[in-house]
Amino acid sequence: MKISKVNKTIVDKTRKSTSVVSMGGDPEFFIADKRGKVLNADAFLPGKHNSHIVRSDGDRFKGKVFFDGIQAEMAVAHNTCREYFAVNTRACWRHVLSTIPEDHKIVLKPAVKVQKAILERADPEARRFGCAPDFNAYTLSANTPEMDASRHPFRYAGGHMHLGGYELKYKRSDDPYVKAFTTEEGHLRMIKLLDFLVTIPTLLLDSGPGAKKRRAKYGKAGCFRPTPYGIEYRTPSCWWLKSPMTLSLVYGLGKLAVLILAADTEEDFRKEINVDEETIRGCIDESDTKTASGIWKNLRPYIALIGRSYSNPLNMGSLFSTDRRYYADSRYVGYNGPPKTTGRVVHALACFEYMLKNGLDAVIGNNVRNEWALPIGFGLPNGPVWRNGFVSGAFNKLIGNEDFEKFQTSFLKELYT
Repeated sequence: MKISKVNKTIVDKTRKSTSVVSMGGDPEFFIADKRGKVLNADAFLPGKHNSHIVRSDGDRFKGKVFFDGIQAEMAVAHNTCREYFAVNTRACWRHVLSTIPEDHKIVLKPAVKVQKAILERADPEARRFGCAPDFNAYTLSANTPEMDASRHPFRYAGGHMHLGGYELKYKRSDDPYVKAFTTEEGHLRMIKLLDFLVTIPTLLLDSGPGAKKRRAKYGKAGCFRPTPYGIEYRTPSCWWLKSPMTLSLVYGLGKLAVLILAADTEEDFRKEINVDEETIRGCIDESDTKTASGIWKNLRPYIALIGRSYSNPLNMGSLFSTDRRYYADSRYVGYNGPPKTTGRVVHALACFEYMLKNGLDAVIGNNVRNEWALPIGFGLPNGPVWRNGFVSGAFNKLIGNEDFEKFQTSFLKELYT
């Protein structure tokens, strides 16, 4: 779909919506030796009931790290700002990387096969699967994968996202924003919209054999748990933990979903995109990237135009000027022609499309230490300048990349003409 074909009434109505979202998460990951063999995380970290507490130098709580089965997990302290949430995540990474040997690796794969000897040596608590149920927003029933942990050689890593309401007591109880976080109906609407706006757009970035294997057991469409503050969205795998860029991306799309709920426009969106809930559900459960790509091409002009750059990482106003100062005109909606492409400019939407075409590795590296600028620090001399956001990360990764510059010019022309 072209920019010229969007329903401007829906875009403008949604752009008037404002929302503040509390963001947290408990993503999982694996620890491997220098040869890449996955080890049991209990060799390095305590269990969740005796977890390591992570604090800043100023003694501010940043999160917890512990083992949960064979995999490790971090429970990151929540924040209403993606930048600060990334800072909290980085503090957890710093703790983990200071705990394991230098030649060991972090493995961010949705599914890995664990050697029998490793399973047998693991803590008894690590040899079983978690028993707390989660739920399916489509079937309205509990998800109960049937597996014998002692015989099942695979382990799975989720990238569970926590979203909560902010200052709900100051709003009317019938406000769509309040209902989204406090009612069963609101939870179900939010989870289905997160499937539509977070998982469908990023399915191509999380669609390898491991992702498909995980979805057969965990992380199906609509997978969630209700929480006292809102919801825990359990469909995504751990892929977004690779970089502050990808963290910012998925949580930005999550915030955008809340903005649309607050505007009460999600049904209008589905009608405009001409996609129903069952198509979205089947697409995710079957890892159907072809269908997901088709849905995204119709959805992306709306995503490009909705929200301010601070709440939507794929907004067409998300760019940098030649002196690197971020700017985004809140009145800009981009109906009248493509934005600037010459000079020192990287558009976040073009960066995202570049990753969809060329793979996540075209922009994001596989070394967690490098991506999170650890242990060098934040912008120290002779070290990388660490950026928390998707927009700033896209700029620093791709500025001066001739292949990307050609792609960006072509892509924006296609989107507008």
